[in-house]
Amino acid sequence: MSGNLKGQKARTNTTKDSVHTVQYDRKVRLLLWGGAYAQSDNSAFQMAAINVAKDYKRDDKNKYEIISKRLRSLQSLILEINDQKPNSIRSLDIFTHGGPDNFFMVTVRNDKEGNFLNDIRLYRYIFHNDSFSRAHLTKLKFDNFTEDSKVEIHGCQTAARSDNIVADFSMHLFEAGKTRSVVIGHTTKAGPQIDGDNTGIAGQDYRHLERAIYRGGKLLTKTKKAGALDERELAK
Repeated sequence: MSGNLKGQKARTNTTKDSVHTVQYDRKVRLLLWGGAYAQSDNSAFQMAAINVAKDYKRDDKNKYEIISKRLRSLQSLILEINDQKPNSIRSLDIFTHGGPDNFFMVTVRNDKEGNFLNDIRLYRYIFHNDSFSRAHLTKLKFDNFTEDSKVEIHGCQTAARSDNIVADFSMHLFEAGKTRSVVIGHTTKAGPQIDGDNTGIAGQDYRHLERAIYRGGKLLTKTKKAGALDERELAK
């Protein structure tokens, strides 16, 4: 996977043996994964991101640039979004732990920090919390999304209640003029076992169980369809 190819040049022949050069910028699909304490969790997030990217590659036929980055901090999530160009983010997928008010991340990782207290989840998220909260949404450049962008949050329970970070995200997009955009989040705990106990490491995917779809801060519908959702239908 590669970064955004900004300012590429396209050739268009206007007369025989002449070349006219024009600038264009490709739309991007941004996949951000990580932020967990356990390396096994980060590996599951990465594999799920790979499987989502495979679907994009198959369906897009190289129409969009795919960018996949590991999240190591709250700030990295913000920067990866804000570093894109205006009207360029066709889709955003975030693979982290989550809840109705946050995308949960920590400042320590089990391969870097040996303190036994970090084996206690509550301790990690009190003393090493680096989570992206609903308040942090105001730091994002929503102009960087396309008018029909799709945002999907793959962590647990981000849409578990009606007042949630998924709804807020969709409201900010709508207010930025992205009136056909949607934001998708899980209403329950999420896991990568899309095929149940038959799910292998290479098949891990969080796109199953109940997901809620929001636009402009309002719930459009809920779905239990497994796998990728039809983006043309989502944009209607």
